[in-house]
Amino acid sequence: MFPSLKDPEHANVRLKNVGRQVYLCVTQDGTGNPVLGTKTLNEAVDPDVDFSLYYYTSAEVGETKMVLPVHQATKVCLSMTSGKKLQMSSLREMPVLEVNELEGVLEDPLRFTKADNRFFYIKTSGSNVALEAMNGVHSNNFLSVNESNKLDIQEHNNTNYPEEVLFSVEDLDSTGLYISS
Repeated sequence: MFPSLKDPEHANVRLKNVGRQVYLCVTQDGTGNPVLGTKTLNEAVDPDVDFSLYYYTSAEVGETKMVLPVHQATKVCLSMTSGKKLQMSSLREMPVLEVNELEGVLEDPLRFTKADNRFFYIKTSGSNVALEAMNGVHSNNFLSVNESNKLDIQEHNNTNYPEEVLFSVEDLDSTGLYISS
């Protein structure tokens, strides 16, 4: 079951893995399809690593924070399948949920009222975050970067998070919007 959402906020960020020192990115393959991966940052301006994070509070449990990461250039979201695999989906291809049937464009994350498998719970560890994937079935599955610098889902069952599941959030807007637990 997915929680209801309230109090959306937005920030433009980059997500850097603490353990591997690489950035979450979306590039394009030879046919123009988006490819999820990681990369080092070689230039100050790199749209491959720029994401919009949409922060939400659970309507059921006020202090629980969730986030929807959206790649700015491609509008691609991350999600976990029921088989605990990481996949990409587009805001334009989202399932039509009755609670999200709003007049106008469905792609506006600030208007979402119900979480789905594109959302992640935010778990803090110092100034870093771990992103726990939501799919309505499994819990304790975190976005991680493996030893080959590939993005993956890793199961982890305590609050002492390993570096491969921790990300620093670099605010591109310098608005002071930081994650608090």
